[in-house]
Amino acid sequence: MKIRVIEIAVISLFMGMIGCTSNKQNTVKKEEIKTTQPKTTADILQRLKNPSKDHVLVVSHRGDWRYAPENSLESLKRCIDLGVDIMELDVRLTKDGHLVAIHDFTVDRTTNGSGKVSDFTLADIKKLHLKSACGVPGSLQQIPTLEEIMVLAKDKIMINLDKTEGKTVREAYEVLKKTGTVDQAIFKGNDAFKVMYDKYGSLMDSIIYMPKLWYKDKNIATYVQEFEDAINPFAYEILFNNEEAESFKIIPKIKKQKDTFLAIALWDELVAGHTDEKALIESPDSAWGWLIEKGANAIMTDRPEMLIHYLRDKGLHD
Repeated sequence: MKIRVIEIAVISLFMGMIGCTSNKQNTVKKEEIKTTQPKTTADILQRLKNPSKDHVLVVSHRGDWRYAPENSLESLKRCIDLGVDIMELDVRLTKDGHLVAIHDFTVDRTTNGSGKVSDFTLADIKKLHLKSACGVPGSLQQIPTLEEIMVLAKDKIMINLDKTEGKTVREAYEVLKKTGTVDQAIFKGNDAFKVMYDKYGSLMDSIIYMPKLWYKDKNIATYVQEFEDAINPFAYEILFNNEEAESFKIIPKIKKQKDTFLAIALWDELVAGHTDEKALIESPDSAWGWLIEKGANAIMTDRPEMLIHYLRDKGLHD
């Protein structure tokens, strides 16, 4: 009997070590990554508004999608449990005007269905099931609405809204008002201020807006100044494919303005190669550490648990 128990224990241990990815995150006990003291969204917002070299915010890309389907309620719950500061997610409009959390124009990649999100009513899209974190059909979870996301996130974590620019800002704002979470959501986009103002007018004064600075843009200084003169943003998402990019060269100006610099450590062209993968394969110092040295006050990652541990070891995260 003892031998049988040991066999079962060994098998269980082995199964726990394998999965859709092989990474060090899986060996971390959940208790170890709990925040040391309660953290409110007001605290996170203050960190965002008042960046410091002594603290780095963690932004999880599409939730913690290695453990749950991307943009799902479970991926959000995981972020909350980990102590992530901000979850980035994508929203699209259904045929009947509801905002749902999904990245693509279609449901094909992330669900067991097929077709454009805009061709589904909310009732129909709720009949679909998300694929697992490995992209395998069979998850019991559904595509959540933005309202469901914000209700779960309320007073726990900030949300970084993608795919809203010039399309669904007004609809998203109505959801935020309804759920009492206007100060918990960060809108972002590529368009110049005039373009955004022509579309949304004074609404731009009512939301938290973070301009994106791309390496392909040639007039970044003018782009930034127009936003500074109009709404004075307190955070910028900066994307650079190398250190010669204009977007990289603007970082000292952003720092001088005492604004938050969010680095996107997802793939090479966004951070000149200093990615999550580099952190995993070479060393965190060569990736996340390099970004912090260059002034990053926030880092978007696909490996939130690993990043949190790294930052806490450095005394850079609560």
